[in-house]
Amino acid sequence: MEGSTIVNANAPATADTIATSTTIATSATTSISTTTINTTETPVIITNANKHKSVNWRNQPQSIALVSGALIFLAAGLNLAQSLGWNEFEATSIHFYLSWFIGSIIGCILSIPLVLLIAKKYIMASCSCLILIDGIISVSAPESEVALIAARYLNGIAVGVVTITFLIHASEVAVKSYRGSCLAMEQYAISFGIIIQVIYISLWGEVDFPSNILRGIFDILFGLLAFISALIFTIESPVYYLRQGNETMALDCLARLERPKGIKTTTYALLEEHKSYLRENEKYDIVESFKLSLVPLVKLILYRSLMLTFGFSLPLTIAVKMGALLSLGPESWPFIVYAALRVFGSLITLFTVDTLGRKIISLLSLILIGALLIPIGIFFSNHYNVLDKQKMAIVCTLSLLIQFFAGIFAPNTSAYMGEAFPLDVKPYLLAVCVIAEHLINIIIISALTTKTTTIDSLSQYFLTAGIVIIFLFLLFCAVMPETRKTSLSQAQSRLQKLLYLKLY
Repeated sequence: MEGSTIVNANAPATADTIATSTTIATSATTSISTTTINTTETPVIITNANKHKSVNWRNQPQSIALVSGALIFLAAGLNLAQSLGWNEFEATSIHFYLSWFIGSIIGCILSIPLVLLIAKKYIMASCSCLILIDGIISVSAPESEVALIAARYLNGIAVGVVTITFLIHASEVAVKSYRGSCLAMEQYAISFGIIIQVIYISLWGEVDFPSNILRGIFDILFGLLAFISALIFTIESPVYYLRQGNETMALDCLARLERPKGIKTTTYALLEEHKSYLRENEKYDIVESFKLSLVPLVKLILYRSLMLTFGFSLPLTIAVKMGALLSLGPESWPFIVYAALRVFGSLITLFTVDTLGRKIISLLSLILIGALLIPIGIFFSNHYNVLDKQKMAIVCTLSLLIQFFAGIFAPNTSAYMGEAFPLDVKPYLLAVCVIAEHLINIIIISALTTKTTTIDSLSQYFLTAGIVIIFLFLLFCAVMPETRKTSLSQAQSRLQKLLYLKLY
């Protein structure tokens, strides 16, 4: 019978099914009764049959497509924690602590041509191999500083490349109601990696099994899983194919990024949204795009690069260790709670970033971080306070609370990063923000390790950080927009405005 072709929604989207669905969609009437459904109008059948399913269930393929990047960020969390004081290995030079940050800076620079020329699947798979090699080196030579530095460079390069790739990819494959959660996976995975490193150092750091072996084992595991995930689950961004003029493949990607798999009416709506986003960005050449990006670039350097560093740093690690040791003795549970609170905070944001939004939650957590840093600085300003168990217990408690609020704050920065910049300059400016973040960490570590009076330097750091955060909180209230449930074009436009006084 003519016109009786039926598209199987659970079959892989191919050029044939796309063509068939296009014919069906164009011949279907625009108003359809939910009680009387024509079998040729497959998109409507799919929508009605799954209307009881949650939005997260329908959009879950989008987060699954990002799993390889999340696994690499787990490895990043292990190395970041090691760089910021959670490490029992006695390095003979500061190079050991800085090597991961330097490697990540190199990776950010390398990512710019890669993300413009190579499909995301192959970038993720290649970086997974670097994580795997890093793990093998760490397991093979756990007490060789030279070998470990080489391994940390490889890990940093992989993480630098993946950070830029992931933020671009996640912002383009996720629908507007799920984009924040997908982008937040970056910082959530890093927090989870941090807790793995902190737990091992806290409980078994004194045993004969070096933490570098354990870190190497985890890197091997994460590298293998990330490689497999990259090849199996990674789905290319529709924008990538639209820029190549391949609308058929863009529609195929969209079909596989929703449940149930197949071409639906919503798929065409999403395709039009991506085409509109591309048209908006093609209005400007690279110079005009850069000019439009100056305001969001300054916002993100302050909001992401600087604030994220204050939330997890070497001084905070020293503070919580001193506070716990001088008030409780050789107890390990405060350190586990320290990392667990960060994960718990990140988990909260993972579920609220697309419902409650980015601005209010992140700024409330930020002002609380600043308010908690200042009293720690005051306590350390008097050397005699170090001998007071009660005051050191307060320092420990404040450090724990800071990690909870830092965990809430951090994933919101990823959401803004993925939304901020025009398409042509996005890889360049994302790289600038991430490089600035690592440079700030390098400066803090270098300054702290060259100071002769550690207590005084800690006091100066915490007081300065707290005051800067409170000042910038007032600025962010006026300039940071709310981008919840906006299209990429709308989010980009809001971030380009100098002032945005609305809370929503």
